[in-house]
Amino acid sequence: MADLNKLLTPLFLNENEIRKIIELMFFSYRDFTSGPDKILEKIKFGRAHHRVIYFVGKRNNLTIKELLSILQITKQSLSRVLNQLVKEKYIILSTGEDKRTKKLILSNKGRDLEKKLSQIQITKIYNVIKNFDEIDINGFKKVLFNMIDENNRKKFNEIN
Repeated sequence: MADLNKLLTPLFLNENEIRKIIELMFFSYRDFTSGPDKILEKIKFGRAHHRVIYFVGKRNNLTIKELLSILQITKQSLSRVLNQLVKEKYIILSTGEDKRTKKLILSNKGRDLEKKLSQIQITKIYNVIKNFDEIDINGFKKVLFNMIDENNRKKFNEIN
C-alpha cells in the first residue's frame, strides 16, 4: 500500500506534486477502465465503442452531430466505430425530421452491454466513495469539474 503521507503532502503547486496528480489520474483511469476493457476485448471492441455506447445510452435519439460534439472526435473516427456498432446491432440508426439528421438509440443488445460495462464502473466508484464523507466527495467532484475546459463544462451541464 502506498504511503499516504507521500500522497497527502501539502500542495504548493510545485512540479513534483503536480506530477503525482498526473500519475494518480493515470493509474486511476487505467484501473477504472480495466474491467470494461476485458469485456470489450472479448467482442473485439475498444474504448471508443464504450464511449459511443455510453453516451447514446444516456440520451435516446442522440444525433450524430451531438455525439461528435460530446466526444470531440472526427466524423471519420466516429464512422468506423459507429458502423461496427450498427452492423452488430448494438445501435439503431434512424433518420430524423430532415433527411440529413441521423438519430441514434441503443438496441436491447446495446442496452445490455451498456448496463454491463457501466455497472462495473459504478460498483468500483461506489466501493471507493462509500468510505468518504460528502465534503470529500464534493471536493473531488469539484476538482474534476474544474479540470474540464470552460466550453466543455457547458456540454457537461447540457447532458446532465
